[in-house]
Amino acid sequence: MRHSGGISPAVAGAPRAGTTGHLSSPARLHAANRTSILNYMEPFRYRAAWIGFFLVATSAERAPAQIYFTDFASSEGLSLVGDARVSGKVLRITPARGRKVGAFWFRDKQLVGSGFETTFQFQLTHQNRFPPWQGTDGFAFVLQNSGPDALGGMGSALGFGVGDRTWPHRGIPNTVAVFFDTYRNREEGDPSSNYIGIRAYGDPAETRWPPGRLADSPTLNVRLKDGKVHTTRIVFQPPVLSVFLDNSIAPVVETKVDLSIATDRQGRAWVGFTAATGGGWQNHDITSWSFGRTDVSSSMYLVTSDITFPRSACLPNHNLCTPESAFIDQNGADYHIVLPANLIWGVSIPNPSGRPVAVTNAKGIICWDPKAPGSQGCSGPSGNGRTAGAGFLAEDDPAGALIMRTRGGRTWFTVNGHSGVAFKDNEGFYEFDSEIK
Repeated sequence: MRHSGGISPAVAGAPRAGTTGHLSSPARLHAANRTSILNYMEPFRYRAAWIGFFLVATSAERAPAQIYFTDFASSEGLSLVGDARVSGKVLRITPARGRKVGAFWFRDKQLVGSGFETTFQFQLTHQNRFPPWQGTDGFAFVLQNSGPDALGGMGSALGFGVGDRTWPHRGIPNTVAVFFDTYRNREEGDPSSNYIGIRAYGDPAETRWPPGRLADSPTLNVRLKDGKVHTTRIVFQPPVLSVFLDNSIAPVVETKVDLSIATDRQGRAWVGFTAATGGGWQNHDITSWSFGRTDVSSSMYLVTSDITFPRSACLPNHNLCTPESAFIDQNGADYHIVLPANLIWGVSIPNPSGRPVAVTNAKGIICWDPKAPGSQGCSGPSGNGRTAGAGFLAEDDPAGALIMRTRGGRTWFTVNGHSGVAFKDNEGFYEFDSEIK
């Protein structure tokens, strides 16, 4: 058992970077030099691979679907909640009546943290005709860790969120939702009455109305409530969630997501759909659905920390959880460390003799350029596989790599990000073990 070593925040005035060292031992680092940690990890303790974007000739392949409904003549394996019903061969999340809310979930949790792909068809019909609430409110594809009977509020809450003052409801905590909105609530900042957004809720104490917005689509070329059957494909390749609509080649909305807020420690979540009506209404129908893991060879995967720290410790307004300070558990000469990506040389351990330091079990995702498209600007502890070049802390190491150095009797750790003020914009964290030899 580890003994708590308390919290080690970023140390002001940390020394500037040294030079890169090269050693014959693959397992140890003479930490007086700065280098990429992944070059010196103990063999077989860390199983690194690359996400398809970073490795030539590596691609995402579709694994056999764990969930497969060509229609819903049978709802076996599903949990129907609230007003959700099977209607013929479709699953009607809500009927075309006011003030309805429904959901359905696959009863067995699915592994989602390492990547997934889901495809479904939907149809929105029989909208009410009187203004201003014509055809409300929309539906959502949802991942959550609350249970197969979870249900949120009606109206703009779309069956997963916290209800507003008109129809209060506590909502579903620990949720990530892809949100198909067909009514513009101006007071909530909706861009239109025809868009797709990505939303997230944290722990119960953090849920609020409206939910946090991670991304919204620009103007869609497809009208969601035109009565036609539309096809949606959603792909999660950590840390990027991408949504495709009908025959779109490019995603209609895409963003980086910390999916661990909606999963258990094994990276599993309940998956399903929610919908709601309010002052207006429409049928919210799902006509088919498949869901499966995507085979992505990747060193980037979402982390549920081995050190328990509250989600409130994550900085606000970040898509990836970025702890507000570094965390260390010490057990003799062994240390278990959580390193926020936005702290330059943000954590250190005592090493007065400058002894070799071994690093094992490194994991996590960071983004040193959060605004870059797709997976660009993000990596796991081994970096993006290319020499970072000028403007990075360690020009000769991969961008995003976990690096360390020893100065003044301490061994320091950081992310190989842009030097200067841009470093504070980094998101995510790495978690790893270190041992002074």
